[in-house]
Amino acid sequence: MVIGTVAGWAGAGFLTRCWALAIQKRNIFDGLGGHAAFMGAFGAIGYWAYGLEDRQLELIKQKKEQILRNRENLAAKLSGGGAQEEE
Repeated sequence: MVIGTVAGWAGAGFLTRCWALAIQKRNIFDGLGGHAAFMGAFGAIGYWAYGLEDRQLELIKQKKEQILRNRENLAAKLSGGGAQEEE
């Protein structure tokens, strides 16, 4: 899916460059090097964003596991602590 993310962001870079040239009322296919630079820069942002999403999902998974462990420990402590107090 990395390819799709990078290609999507690169396409957004191409459209951004065309839009910028259109605002300036210049030929949108003038200076193809600028298009390539925008596509490369936006593709790099897409690659970073893909990695960011993976890192965030991993952190969410770890946090969820930690919360579940804490709930289990608290439930065990409450059930065990209540029995000790009654004796």
